[in-house]
Amino acid sequence: MSADSARFRRLTSTDLMFLRLESTAWPAHFGGLAVLEGAALLDDTGKLRLGEIRDRLDRRVAHVPTMRQRILRPGFLGGRPLWVDDQEFDIRDHVHERVARSPGGDAELLEGAAAVYGGLLDRSRPLWELWFLTGLSEGRVGVLLKLHHAVADGLAAVAVMASLFDFEPDAPDPDPVAPVREPLPGSWSLVVDNVSSKMHAVRRAARAVAHPTQLVKRVRTFTHVARRSFGNQAAPSNSLNQPVRAGRRIRSLRLDLASMKDVAHAHQGKVNDVVLDLWSGGLRRLLTSRGEPVAGVELMTALPVSLRSPTGTTTVDNQVGTMVLPLPISEADPRRRLKMIVATTRKVKDEQRPAAIMGFLAALAATPIGRSFATRQRSTNVLVTNVIGPPVPMYLLGASVLDVLPIIQLIGNI
Repeated sequence: MSADSARFRRLTSTDLMFLRLESTAWPAHFGGLAVLEGAALLDDTGKLRLGEIRDRLDRRVAHVPTMRQRILRPGFLGGRPLWVDDQEFDIRDHVHERVARSPGGDAELLEGAAAVYGGLLDRSRPLWELWFLTGLSEGRVGVLLKLHHAVADGLAAVAVMASLFDFEPDAPDPDPVAPVREPLPGSWSLVVDNVSSKMHAVRRAARAVAHPTQLVKRVRTFTHVARRSFGNQAAPSNSLNQPVRAGRRIRSLRLDLASMKDVAHAHQGKVNDVVLDLWSGGLRRLLTSRGEPVAGVELMTALPVSLRSPTGTTTVDNQVGTMVLPLPISEADPRRRLKMIVATTRKVKDEQRPAAIMGFLAALAATPIGRSFATRQRSTNVLVTNVIGPPVPMYLLGASVLDVLPIIQLIGNI
């Protein structure tokens, strides 16, 4: 449940931020591309058994209520938009096939994924799609999940994928259940709920005023975060910060996770630090190839951070914050650069408040200047994210998963 309501699951300010900033050039979904051994999904002629796949996935989706919910925008005085069961849910609206160009290698796979990834999700339906990319070499099949960021963050998306996939190749389908379709709430009940939530907010504000020391502390924290993240640490000017336009290209790089863990441990860091080191080296080479200066340059980098309890159950929603840290691309030596990054990430974790930064962005997105700020902001150069995937083999309807490639959203000029 959201903080706004105990009766209805209303969208949070973070959820609404992604909807408000979305456009044809800035789709607000993200996802993942899995590559499967396709034999279990293909018939004797090599064609995708799309009808059977849809039927089997429909049984799984019935166990994940969030995947059958759409956004309802209430009328006058009805309050924030909320999630409701889609009374006309049809799996055929969400599971599709696209045939890759010949010869069906990795280049054609990524080309096909980019083509279907760029289209906006239909807001009148549950905000997700699953695309099967066929025609690939060696009998492989690609599976691309598109999931709107208003629905879930990265860790929640992993939970969604886990609900569709199996940990055994011969795992049985879940028992069929009748999907829950709660009737749409009435206008009057929404108004009552909205007024109740507003009164609750007023009472919270009154309690805060009654404790001015805590109120001043919160205001100072918010102001400090805004100034530190978006004022005093202006990002250097370079060619990276151009307005994002429609159309996407997807590229992949495979690295050995065990080797990355060894490097991280040898430098008292984490795998995330090694990822940032590699990213820094790549950006250094890119800017150098463009004839742009790197000496003394630190690229301001946004890092999504989970706000979830490490011991709690992963719910399908948004519990994500943001940190901003400098990447020392001026340092050419990867070992010295990694040492600098390890020290910086520790310092930033102690000083910044990821939830407050995301709250600042969500509040800004709700203003008339939100979209303008996104294209003109000079606080961040790049966005880097890393989501831990399942540590064990996985299967989709009997097909073994060979690779998984995460795909993030691009918004504004980042």
